[in-house]
Amino acid sequence: MYWFITVLCICAALLIQYVFSSKILQMKQSITIKNMALRDARAEGERLEEQESELKSSQISLTQDIRRLGQDIKAIVPRLKKLDLDFPEPDFPLTEFEEDELPTDNV
Repeated sequence: MYWFITVLCICAALLIQYVFSSKILQMKQSITIKNMALRDARAEGERLEEQESELKSSQISLTQDIRRLGQDIKAIVPRLKKLDLDFPEPDFPLTEFEEDELPTDNV
């Protein structure tokens, strides 16, 4: 009869160990998944910050190019008129290239 109680206690102990170890394993897996998601989110944030910096640099460069082109157009028009050369009228107003109208954001 004692052997039956012993076997029953051992089985109960093994069952309790299995339940707790599976719960601990589930918790570890959950923590690992959350850590991976956090790492991915941080990497994405860093990538977005780099992309934002690159886009701001591109915007500044393009703004400067537009200014230079506007200045070139304004400088060429009087010369062409002086030489009596035909040239097409621009499809946009030249006042768009005024210095104060273009953004001057710096990184």
